[in-house]
Amino acid sequence: ARGDVERWRHGEIRFHELEQARRKQVHIEQHRPILNQKIQGIDRQLQWLNEPHSNRQGERSLAGKIEQITKEINDLNYQVEIHNQLRKKLREQQQWLTQFENLKRCREEKPKLDQQYQQLEVNLKGRQEEIEKLSQQSQELQGQLDQILDPTEAIAHLDAQSQSLRQTLNQYLADLGGTKRQAIELNELERQSQTDRNSLKKHQKQQRIYDELAKAFGKNGLQALTIETVLPQLEAETNRILSRLSANQLHVQFITQKAKKNQSKPHGSRKGKKGDRPQEDVKMTDTLEILIADARGTRPYETYSGGEAFRINFSIRLALSRLLTQRSGTALQLLIVDEGFGTQDEAGRDRLVAAINGIASEFACILTVTHIPQLKEAFQNRIEVTKTATGSILQVIA
Repeated sequence: ARGDVERWRHGEIRFHELEQARRKQVHIEQHRPILNQKIQGIDRQLQWLNEPHSNRQGERSLAGKIEQITKEINDLNYQVEIHNQLRKKLREQQQWLTQFENLKRCREEKPKLDQQYQQLEVNLKGRQEEIEKLSQQSQELQGQLDQILDPTEAIAHLDAQSQSLRQTLNQYLADLGGTKRQAIELNELERQSQTDRNSLKKHQKQQRIYDELAKAFGKNGLQALTIETVLPQLEAETNRILSRLSANQLHVQFITQKAKKNQSKPHGSRKGKKGDRPQEDVKMTDTLEILIADARGTRPYETYSGGEAFRINFSIRLALSRLLTQRSGTALQLLIVDEGFGTQDEAGRDRLVAAINGIASEFACILTVTHIPQLKEAFQNRIEVTKTATGSILQVIA
């Protein structure tokens, strides 16, 4: 806080200096026309002196004025260092101004404090008189107590009786409070029981509704119905796109249920003859399998080459995107194919490019990304990216 005070005080001094400089500036601005007139007069005099017909009397008059002005400047005896020292002393003496203000405030408060001091002296005298009176009364009462018999034993007996009665009363009050509390709790329990019965009926009704909703939204409800409705459409769309990409060589089938075999034997049954099949309990279980078939039959997805797998993935993703956009009521505007051409042979690349060009009318924009130079001429519009030592360069070819 002291540091802040010193900084503010320094700032106040600088502010006063700034105000003084502003006043000087205003004063100079006010005297500027007069000085300009003097300068113009001096210029006229110099011009007159420079004329060939000037006389010696004018020169002596001007020299006298210059000498007088020089004398006035010397009489001022202005020195910058002395001025700065005086300013520094003025800042150092600023604290005395604060102490002077405190002294002035204390002088103003002194009459009030003197009056309070006199009032306190009067009160002190009154209290001392009261203490003397109380001391006399205390001595008189002490004398009276000395004449009275000691009632300590009787007081102790009465205190014991009072304490016993108080304990009995507290016990009765505690029992009464407990009985009232139990009665209140019983009434509250009865109201709560009635509320719980009503709530139970309401919750049982809600439970029946939720059970129906759980069945409807369970795996055997709307979900199964939705899947059974959507999967044929998804399968047909996927096969339509895949047939164009594979020249009708690949076919996809979605399986949502399969047989689950649980081998079990009855208790006490004997081992059958060699070649007999064990008893089987066939059950259906939910699943989602994608079966892929070609000219050689149905094979696992892992056995297909990278190019065939890319065409299958591309067909399923495109069909799923179209299905979702149809369900949302919007059109699929943008299709991005990132790489994938490198896994295809030449015939596969041609079929993939042909398929993309064939579905170009169904999209607002199809963007393919590839590093294969042979595919440059496959698309009419393209963006070529060339890496240089200073960075990549983009070139749009339409």
